[in-house]
Amino acid sequence: MSTIMPLDAVSLFNRAMGVQGNTTLLEPGQSAVPARGRQVELLRTDPRHMMPGGVMASLDEERAPTFDEAMLEALNGVNDLQLESSDAIETMMTNPDAVDPHDVTIAMAKANMSLNITRTVLDRVVRAWRDLINTR
Repeated sequence: MSTIMPLDAVSLFNRAMGVQGNTTLLEPGQSAVPARGRQVELLRTDPRHMMPGGVMASLDEERAPTFDEAMLEALNGVNDLQLESSDAIETMMTNPDAVDPHDVTIAMAKANMSLNITRTVLDRVVRAWRDLINTR
């Protein structure tokens, strides 16, 4: 018949370290000493990393763009597509062998589609603004 003995923290530590029998790494009443050595500073480069206190905080340089910044970026993208289309047409007129006609057609279609989407979005924004102003 075996006897069941309660496990204390020392015996759990010894068992986890693979110590069997009467040999112990820690004696009862003795506590584990934290390891000491050189401390290494870690850079926090990802907002999902935790701060030293265990707190999740965002990095300073990350912030959501404002509405006007997002609109200006979208309009710059539309402008870039328009310029690319114009350059492709100009290259086709001056040197037809340098540009494939399909590439010119695709550039024109992209520019046209982006302009139509931008026009629709801006019309809806203006309409929503007017609705807000006229609401009494």
